Amino acid sequence: MKIQDPSLNWLNEFSLNRQKLITPQIYQFLQSAIVSVHLIPGAGLKEKEIIERFGVSRTPIREAMLRLEDEGLIEIYPQSGTYVSKIKIEAVRESQFIREAMECAVVRHAAKNKNDELLKTLTRKLDGYQDAVNTGDQELMFLMDEEFHRTLADFCFKPRLWRITNLAKSHMDRVRHLSLTIPERQPKVLEEHKIIFRKIAASEETGAERAMRDHLNYFIHDLKRIQSEKPEYFTN
Repeated sequence: MKIQDPSLNWLNEFSLNRQKLITPQIYQFLQSAIVSVHLIPGAGLKEKEIIERFGVSRTPIREAMLRLEDEGLIEIYPQSGTYVSKIKIEAVRESQFIREAMECAVVRHAAKNKNDELLKTLTRKLDGYQDAVNTGDQELMFLMDEEFHRTLADFCFKPRLWRITNLAKSHMDRVRHLSLTIPERQPKVLEEHKIIFRKIAASEETGAERAMRDHLNYFIHDLKRIQSEKPEYFTN
């Protein structure tokens, strides 16, 4: 099938095992496409085309979409259509608030209770991010950024804490993906991670928390810049 809507061209990049597609998998697939901005804010989603592309019935598609609607990632208008939600500033700031509260507590715990295994794992994540910067691989940069923070969360409470954090930050993650298109931001994330790492390694709880807070708060600067460059992606 040829996808007619340009907003759905990204579907052709994936090879799917249609026999195994169920609602959670479809949800995860669409959620990832929205958060990574493969589906841009405001893009239309045509249910019929998605059903035909996935090769499944309407039921799991609708169930997945209802979940996405509940999370504020899509908007469904029965007589009009389904659209990827624009990035809501209030939701982004809420995500930022929750993430900062949780991750500052996590990094204090890491600085107080660190061990050699944690430091080795964090070092590997830093090296992975450096490799991504060297090759200009933005998707890998995002992944290694996530892995750095997930390592700290899992060191504190595995695996629930990261699941909770990840759910809370889906709105801000769209802005984070967009911010990686800013060339000067790419190495800056790495430098901020290195500062956090050094504070943890030195068992400086207060310093680690301050470094994490500075790292997360820079997001507001990124948000303002992206909003000014792509105002059509945002809504209050």
